[in-house]
Amino acid sequence: MDLVEMIESRRNDLSPAEDRVAEFIATNPHSVGHHSALRLAGAVGVSDATVVRTVRKLGFAGLDDLRERLAEDLSRRGRMGSSLRDGEVAQAVRRRAGGADALMERVAEDDLVAAVALMADAGRLVLVGFGPSRHIAEYAAARCRRAGLPAVAIGSTGVGFADELATLAPGDLVLMLAYDGTSAEGDVLFHRAAELELSVVQLTEGALSEDPRATVALGIGRGDPELSPSYVPTVAVLEVLVVATAAKRPERSEYAGATVDRLRRALDR
Repeated sequence: MDLVEMIESRRNDLSPAEDRVAEFIATNPHSVGHHSALRLAGAVGVSDATVVRTVRKLGFAGLDDLRERLAEDLSRRGRMGSSLRDGEVAQAVRRRAGGADALMERVAEDDLVAAVALMADAGRLVLVGFGPSRHIAEYAAARCRRAGLPAVAIGSTGVGFADELATLAPGDLVLMLAYDGTSAEGDVLFHRAAELELSVVQLTEGALSEDPRATVALGIGRGDPELSPSYVPTVAVLEVLVVATAAKRPERSEYAGATVDRLRRALDR
């Protein structure tokens, strides 16, 4: 029996507050394993005692026991096995794409509108991603530039990040991809953004990993929690943010497109 099935089998024994905790655990397994009972309680809107009581009613000795089970269920081998079984390639594609369908249940439209307004007013967009997210940031920055939006991607780790942070300037807007809470690099980024009075839009897993220092936080998530993490929802949101921002200043997009076409013709001789 997997974790979701275990939770479902015991829902009738839970109080309404405990049921909310159980639902949060089932739908946010990628985040739950990283946080304390107090942090979980704040995200759900219950007491930490309710979180501990719920975990025990679900059949676990405590949070550590739950985390061990989550680590097993979310192991790389288990997620890959769930993501793609023999002969199920088409179904896997549909499940991946379907992860974007739930976006509007996770992300408030007002937050998306606020993010677009910040992007439209920015002199330059600075997309920040570490590890695999760096590639998504670079793709999004390229999409921005094609739409006439000045943009750059950064995301070195360690002391090398200092050189990239030093390029931040007044008028920039930071879009940070950070799913599992803020790293040391993220902390320094927020500090530098505050020094320059820059807004930060955070694309993240959900309520547990939202940083209170972010101007706008979009809890996009990484797809179906039963599968290996997917960036399909992130790419979908970034695509929409770029298009919506470009639509506010169509002359910039038209000029950028005309410039690219002219340069292509010059190169294709």
